[in-house]
Amino acid sequence: MWKNLLFIALTIISFSYCFRFGYIWTAYGHGGQLTGIPFAFVMLGLTIWHGRTKYMIRKNILFVGTTSYFLSLLGFSLTIELIRANMEGYFEFLYLEPTSWVDIILLSWLGLGLLATTITAIVDVQRN
Repeated sequence: MWKNLLFIALTIISFSYCFRFGYIWTAYGHGGQLTGIPFAFVMLGLTIWHGRTKYMIRKNILFVGTTSYFLSLLGFSLTIELIRANMEGYFEFLYLEPTSWVDIILLSWLGLGLLATTITAIVDVQRN
């Protein structure tokens, strides 16, 4: 039950972040309505899937995968927000080609999430 509540809370956080005023009205930020909304809808789909499944092994897999997914996107968002808050000329650094770093940062966080999910799955299989 607590996992379902956790997923609902994480989904609400995902949607509220990507619908933040200023991100939804402009193409400003790090994707805003362009990438944030699909990621939030994936989070919603995973939450519904977790809530509807009856098999405990599938619930555990979904819990680990969804938690890693959310934490990866949270890490990406916080990294971008820190760069925006602390760096002068952050727009050129993050978004302008050929030195655009935003895609590298996103792929790095998603890679870390995938690695964490894989390690957790291996440890879980060995434990059982």
